[in-house]
Amino acid sequence: MAISRNRIVATLLLVAAWSGCGRAKRDGILPPDQGLDAAVRPAAVVSALRRLSGAHFHATAMFRVSTVGAPDAGGRDAITTTTDLWIDKLGNFRLAESNDQDGGRDVVRVGSELAVALRYGKLIRRPAQDPEPQRFLEEAVGAPWAAWDTVGRFVEIGPAGGRAFRLSKAAQERPAPAGATALRKWRETVAVQALVGEARLDASGGLQAFSLNTRFRAMRDGTPVEGEIAVATSVDQADAPVTMPATETLQARQRTILEERALLGGLAVRTPTVPPAPKKAVGGRRSIAGAGSGRDSSGQPRKLPAAPTEGQKEAR
Repeated sequence: MAISRNRIVATLLLVAAWSGCGRAKRDGILPPDQGLDAAVRPAAVVSALRRLSGAHFHATAMFRVSTVGAPDAGGRDAITTTTDLWIDKLGNFRLAESNDQDGGRDVVRVGSELAVALRYGKLIRRPAQDPEPQRFLEEAVGAPWAAWDTVGRFVEIGPAGGRAFRLSKAAQERPAPAGATALRKWRETVAVQALVGEARLDASGGLQAFSLNTRFRAMRDGTPVEGEIAVATSVDQADAPVTMPATETLQARQRTILEERALLGGLAVRTPTVPPAPKKAVGGRRSIAGAGSGRDSSGQPRKLPAAPTEGQKEAR
């Protein structure tokens, strides 16, 4: 009877475990570290914004990297970028991006047209060709992923109520992903000194807010460097449709040869004629250059044939 009771208890435990796994799989809820890792990826952020049927994404991102012990570069080793992205319910978007190095850009996509301008420049309109619009969107929302990709394995995630999380420095970092390229190899040497932040996801796992401040050291090309990252983003509802502002159309340039002909008025371009080089002797014969001179092909005076004698004349 005891054996049968133990079997029944074991069977109930297995059923409960199976039911729990099935429910977690149906709910699609990932562990906090995996869920946040998936949510901050640029493609996932863009998808979450589109699901809102009108959204405004705002971000500020500061990245600084300098050689350890190097003198102060006067801010030239750091850059701070401010990004505002609006997406309407039709998928049209407007991107305004600027940085403290006097750079930036504006991008507008409405329907099948795309307009792009660098800071202080004019918006130039042209047909939108995939995958360029998606690339602009992923670049606009890439700040959280850039920070997470650098120090994510050092982050410890704690609950902060609902779908909100506190980010802090973990006691032990997770292993670095295998297969890093040569340009990304330096990330394996990152050692975090300080880290603090917050994150909040919506009911579907989309990123609503994210902040991360960290200081770290690393080795790059054999040189010790120290870095600092400060990223803050937020997502709000936005109902206003995105419209195309005043723009100029892209003017297709003519080919160089056509422009050249137009400037010359149809005149042919003449090149100076180069005289041919003197031909060398072939097969041991005298060269043409020395045929009319008093010297042979080697430059020595040519020997004239002797006059015939009387006997030779009579023999002829």
